[in-house]
Parts: sequence; C-alpha cells; structure tokens
Amino acid sequence: MKGRMFVCCAVMVLLSVLPAGVWAQGDVLPKGDEELYGTWVNGSGAPDLFHGQKAVVSAEEMQVFARLDDQAPGMLASWEIHRKWTDSEGNVWYETFGTATGGVYKGLNWQALEKISKSGSGWERAVNMLELGSFNPAFYPKTIDTKAAYYRVLYRVED
Repeated sequence: MKGRMFVCCAVMVLLSVLPAGVWAQGDVLPKGDEELYGTWVNGSGAPDLFHGQKAVVSAEEMQVFARLDDQAPGMLASWEIHRKWTDSEGNVWYETFGTATGGVYKGLNWQALEKISKSGSGWERAVNMLELGSFNPAFYPKTIDTKAAYYRVLYRVED
C-alpha cells in the first residue's frame, strides 16, 4: 500500500512540474504560412555571415548565405516563433528564438524582434545573442534600434 501511495505522489509531483518544463521557452506558435517565409537580401550589400547577403526562410529552417552568389549556405538555423502580432499600421511583428545548426556559428542561440512591413517587402530585425540554452522571454529586444550592432534590414526577393 505504501508503494502505491509513493507512486501516486511521485506521479502527482511530476504532473505538477511538467508544465513548467514544457513552457519554459515560451509558447511556440504552430508553423503555418508566415509573412517571414521567403527569400530575402541584405539591404547593405556588404558580406555578412551572420545576417548574410541572402537569407532563405521556411518553417523548417533558415539558410544564410554570406554572399549572393554562394552556392551553399554559410549558416543553417532552426527557429521558432514565440509571438506574433500586427500593429495599427499593418506591420507584422514576431518574437523568435533561433539556434545555428550548421556553419561557423553552430550552437549559437539568439532571440530576435522581427518586423515585416505592411507591404511584405521589408524585414527589419534586432537580435540579442545568447549563451547556449539561456532562452528567457525577458531577453527579447524591446524595440528595433537601427544603430544596434545586430540590426539589419532585408528586402524580399520574389521566388
């Protein structure tokens, strides 16, 4: 009888703690058709491996090409959308969490505030770099600062 009582208590404790672990990284939105998906080119035109001259974004991954004519991506990343909203001007905003899964930044995590223009042709992003496994909703950039080190503007390329 004591054994059953111990098992029941253990299961109850596990069930009460499990939601905290499941939601520790915030709610992840289902991967549907998003304004963020597509092929984008860097507005500066300068080679940049982290943001790249070209980024191809899909529900499955982000491929970043340092130069427009590169045949293979310099960085692969998985990412999740934790929050999405539309502002009063019609721009679409995202809070995302990404992890580099391949390339020179493999293992690097970041959280970003992303803005897709109302027209869908411009993508602005502000990124906060993180230590491995240090996701925290408080680490999302609060605004998009155009003077920040990891601020970038990209423009949609029609596929």
